[in-house]
Amino acid sequence: MISNINEEKIVKDKKLAGYNLVITSEMHIKAQDLYRIYHNLWHIEKSFKIMKSDLDARPAFMKTSDTIKGHFLICYLAVLVERIIEFKILYNKFSHEKIFNFMRSLKLVKAMDRYINISSSGDIIRYLKDKLDLPLTN
Repeated sequence: MISNINEEKIVKDKKLAGYNLVITSEMHIKAQDLYRIYHNLWHIEKSFKIMKSDLDARPAFMKTSDTIKGHFLICYLAVLVERIIEFKILYNKFSHEKIFNFMRSLKLVKAMDRYINISSSGDIIRYLKDKLDLPLTN
C-alpha cells in the first residue's frame, strides 16, 4: 500500500505549530500588542452575532434610509450597553443571553425621588446588590 502522507510537510508544520502570522501596515504597534488586538477580534464577531440573533437586526423592514439607520443605531447601542455591563460591571460572570433576559425583565418604579426595583429576584440582581451595595432586592 502506497502512503500519500507528506512527511516533510508534517515536520515543517510541527516546527511552526503555535505560531501565528499577522500581516499589517501598523508598524508602530509592538508584536505582543498586535497579537492581543488580533486575538480579541472574536469579541467584535460575537457582538455582531448578538445583534443579528438576539436583537433581530436583520432583516430590516424599514422603508426610508433614516429609519434603517435608526434601527441599526438602536441595535448597536443595545449591544454596546450589554457588552459594557457584561465586561465592566459583571466581569464576565454572566452570559449575554442571561444579561439580555435580565435587561428585558427589569422593572423599576419611580417613587418620589428614587427608583424601586419590582423585578423578580435573580442571580444578576443579587450579584449587583452585593457588588454595588445597593438595595436592589424586592
